[in-house]
Amino acid sequence: MQDAARFLANSPDRLALLTRLRTGAARPGTLANDLDCARRSVQRNLSAFVERGWVERDEGGYRLTTAGDLAARAHADYLDRLERLDRFTPLLRHLDTDHTPPLSLLADADIVVASPENPQAPVHAYVDRLEQFEGDSIRMCSPVLSRIFHEAHASLAMRGVHTDLVLSEATTKQARELNPLEFETILRVGVLNLYAHPDSVSIGLTVGQDRLLLAAYDETGHLEACLASDDSNLLGWAEELFERYRERSVKVEPSDGLPSDLDSE
Repeated sequence: MQDAARFLANSPDRLALLTRLRTGAARPGTLANDLDCARRSVQRNLSAFVERGWVERDEGGYRLTTAGDLAARAHADYLDRLERLDRFTPLLRHLDTDHTPPLSLLADADIVVASPENPQAPVHAYVDRLEQFEGDSIRMCSPVLSRIFHEAHASLAMRGVHTDLVLSEATTKQARELNPLEFETILRVGVLNLYAHPDSVSIGLTVGQDRLLLAAYDETGHLEACLASDDSNLLGWAEELFERYRERSVKVEPSDGLPSDLDSE
């Protein structure tokens, strides 16, 4: 496998020829014209492919064997994964291994990234995408408090959408201290179940009935990238991640605002 990878990587012309042969058999002259390269170079690479068992000659010229077709597919998949990795690096760079979705599940996902020209682009994308959520409940983890997000989720609550929210203990205390009356009221009206997690929550996650939002923050708490997807497998991954957070969390009851063990700290 390493030898095959080196064989292809050492020559862009071989890669181009292998990709061209996936579209059908052809003679050396046709291949040279299609690839805009010297016929001698095409003939030399075809001979190398034949020697490897990737290409054979028939009445229509040269065509891929089964092994050659598999080699071409493997190479195309490799390039696709690299392209996907490059596209989602602005998000993945801020996630640790335990919070990183499989790259294979991101093929159809959309991503919005902060830039110097538009640092709030992921925030606006989150709010816009949240409005598209359907159903009567969502599950959410958040590492930060945000007035913009609070207002967006308040709109969902007005539509009768119930939220299960996981915050860290520190963020939960901060929310209560910022506005004790509002904190207590939200818990009492029944639109929100709040869970306090003993450790920091390092990822933003909003899971709906048929779609999800995944948010990545930098070390200062600034939203750097927002991913949106309705892929069912990615949704399953997100649901499992949320449940791992909730299972280790303590539900915050409205009577005291915070569980007694948190109040006593």
